[in-house]
Amino acid sequence: MTTGSVTTRGVTAGAKTKRRILLTGFEPFDGREHNASWIAVSALAQQHPPGVELRAALIPVCWGAPRRVLDPIIAEWQPHVIIGMGEGEAGVFRLETMANNTRRERADYDGRFPEGRVIDPHGPLCRTASADCSTLCRELAERCIPVRVSTDAGAFLCEELLYTLEGMRAAQETLDTVLFVHVPPFGTALEFRGQQRVCDEALLLEFASLLLACVQALPHKSVNYLSE
Repeated sequence: MTTGSVTTRGVTAGAKTKRRILLTGFEPFDGREHNASWIAVSALAQQHPPGVELRAALIPVCWGAPRRVLDPIIAEWQPHVIIGMGEGEAGVFRLETMANNTRRERADYDGRFPEGRVIDPHGPLCRTASADCSTLCRELAERCIPVRVSTDAGAFLCEELLYTLEGMRAAQETLDTVLFVHVPPFGTALEFRGQQRVCDEALLLEFASLLLACVQALPHKSVNYLSE
């Protein structure tokens, strides 16, 4: 199992900087060749929208991987926003609003079952998403994207990722917003912006770009960002 992420660099305290947004996606699993979440975030990370700096991190579908992979990236790069994605159900994009401190008894990519039934034995029973999912859902729906707000992140690695990230947000001063989105599986059909489409790289980049624009429009903490 390989782990990939773009190279990060240190941030000088007090320096003017763009708003840093970390994107995360998962590796393929369950015998699939592609994972739509990684296709979406890796394609978006290659774009150069004004006012933001994007980085992407690839998460293995392995118990404990979210913290192992993201701890050093977040400590060094100090993102302001993290947008995580994972594969969900066909035909709809789900904005996850709750992460429970629980693990399903399911084998990961390496065939290992979770060592414990909770993600963090010292953590709360659940953590709510810090992103304004209601506003994001409304904005995306107005653009004719099939989207809904969800309270069930699945109790697998997607749930572990959201729960872990919200815990990191509480401990990281620069990190003000965490969002997790389930995207349709790669290659599945859906109605998107009034047309019958296939969930391919072009659609995933279009969705990710629209999502990013909506996230950027949300209010956030006052930080010394570089205006462009």
